[in-house]
Order: sequence, then structure tokens, then C-alpha cells
Amino acid sequence: MSDQIKIPCLFMRGGSSRGPYFLKSDLPDDIKKRDKILLAAMGSPDVNQIDGLGGANPVKSKVAIVSKSDEEGIDVDYHFAQVKIDEPIVDTKPSCGNMLVGVGPFSIERGLVEAQEGTTRVVIRDVNTGMKIEELVRTPNKKVSYEGELKIDGVPNKGSPVEVRFIDSIGSKTKKLFPTGNKIDKINGIECSFVDAAMPVVFFRAKDFGITGNESHTELNQNQKLIDDMNKIRIELGKRVGFGDVTKSVIPKIALVSKADKGSIKSRYFMPWSCHNGYAITGSIALAAAAKSKGTICSEFYNDYSPNGSFEIEHPTGVSKVKLEIKYENDEIVDLIAGTIRHARLIMSGEVHVQRSLIE
Repeated sequence: MSDQIKIPCLFMRGGSSRGPYFLKSDLPDDIKKRDKILLAAMGSPDVNQIDGLGGANPVKSKVAIVSKSDEEGIDVDYHFAQVKIDEPIVDTKPSCGNMLVGVGPFSIERGLVEAQEGTTRVVIRDVNTGMKIEELVRTPNKKVSYEGELKIDGVPNKGSPVEVRFIDSIGSKTKKLFPTGNKIDKINGIECSFVDAAMPVVFFRAKDFGITGNESHTELNQNQKLIDDMNKIRIELGKRVGFGDVTKSVIPKIALVSKADKGSIKSRYFMPWSCHNGYAITGSIALAAAAKSKGTICSEFYNDYSPNGSFEIEHPTGVSKVKLEIKYENDEIVDLIAGTIRHARLIMSGEVHVQRSLIE
């Protein structure tokens, strides 16, 4: 018997994140055994993740687990896992919209969805949140295309567009757009807006922490006091809405907002202990919902309440765009469909080898 275990996977970039994509059937049903395999595969816990596939950065320490769905009208189930870098923790509470972009191509590559000529529609259920998502993947000659002319911020090369539509994003974890029941809460003397649309996110004014909002992600990651102060409020809000102790959980996320130069709004997104160099897709939807809701902190920097159109977020490395279809009743959002166009790429296919001693 070999002292290493081999597990099939595709190593892919989805949007501006990357990680291994597994078939659920290739992993143990037992959650503890599964998590041991994911930790070993990624090289955690270790700040460098030198002994695994992880990239020593939260956007490169992610895993997608995909299976054929048994739900009518759904093609595949997508289960996301955030693997903590320096602690033996696998968090499946949040989701990841960037890794989601690779789910459609992966499902076609692994035969879960039959490719159609030209374009293939893949309907996905996000297991972590219950959201329904549609993806349109380019499949000329019934093969996934990765070459294309689409450029996205945070990725150096162009790729083939994958159209993504989030069908039911409001209340992804709490069943409420505003989990506390308030559009603005005040904790530790700081005002914030807690919004749950595709991802629970706590939004703060950058100026309330004595910063401009123009800072780079590198600068913000060096400001430990800022991160600590925001996290204290995040932890308190987690308790208030029934998440329990979120000290070691990646949800809710955190974001700073300020006035845009050219786009709809400027923001810096935290995951939550470090600042993203771009912007999470799910976080983009939460920010759009917050800005489109009168009376929130985000709406102070944005005043367009039209139900449809494009919403542009200025972030450290460029601009992220979300296309919105909103239904209002009495000036409140009751339904939200959000779409974006990203690209994914298959980087490597094969098997990841993990030490048997680490998982048995």
C-alpha cells in the first residue's frame, strides 16, 4: 500500500481566484475525513502552504466540490470550501463567486453536463447559500473554449467569456436583505450597514477610520489596527444575527466605501482579515444591493435607484461591473437578479497526492 493517496482533480482559475475542483464522489462522505484531505491537499496549516496546492493567499486557498444535482431544473451542485492557510480550518459557510465561474467549464469537462454546439447553459445550485445560478459557457465544436478577448481586472491574460446570472441572491445566509433589521447600526461608536445579498457583508465609511478609501490593498493589509477594529464590529454583528462566534469564520465579510472617481462607488473588500486586490463577485452583488437601498451608508455615495443597469465598483486593481435587474416595492428591494461576465481557465488536470498519515 502506498503511503500517499491520489485524488483526481482539475486545477483551475475561476475569475480572480484559483484552486482545485473535485468531484464530490472522489471525496469521502465523512466531513472530518474530507476536510483532512482538503487541508493536506492545500498544504494547510502552514503560512507558506509549501507542501500543497495553496498559494499562501486567501484567493488561492479555495476549493470547489461539484456533483450532479438531484434537484429538478438544476444541473449541478457546487459546494465551496475556504481553506484557512495557517490553521486547520475548512470553512464551508461562505461561497465564492469567482470559483463559481469555473464550475460550468468543470462540469462540462468532467461529463456532468453535456456540451452543446456553440454555447452550453449550466444551471448551478450553490449548496452553501441555496442560490440558483445560470452560466453560459462557450463550447465551439462541443468543447470548452478558454481562449477569448475578454479582459478582467486582476488577471493578466484575456479569456473566453462565461456569463453568470445570480437568480435569487437576497438573504443568502439570513433570508433577509438587512439581517439586523436596520439599514444602519452603530457599534463601538462606528456606523455600518450589514447587508446580505449573495454574501453577508458589513459596510463601513472609509473616512470613519481616518482613511481616504483610495489606499492600495497592500497599504490596508499593513494597517492592523484598522483590520482589528473592523473585525470587532463584525464579530459583534455575527452574534446579533445568529451566526454565533465568527472569530474564525470568514463570514460576514467587511468592506470600506467611499465616493467614486468615475464608476458607481469606490470600495475595498476584506476576506475578512486581509484586503482583496480586486473584488469578490458575491461581494459586488451585496454592495450593489446596499448602494441601491435608500438609507444605507453605501447609498450616501450613490444615488441612482433605477431598477436596471450596470453598477461599477472601483477597487485596488481596476473596476468590477455587475448588471442588475431589481424589483422595488415601496422603495425597498424585494427581488434582485445580478449578472456579470468573467472567464475561467483549466490550468492542470490530474491527481493531487496527499500523505496517508495526515488523513488517517
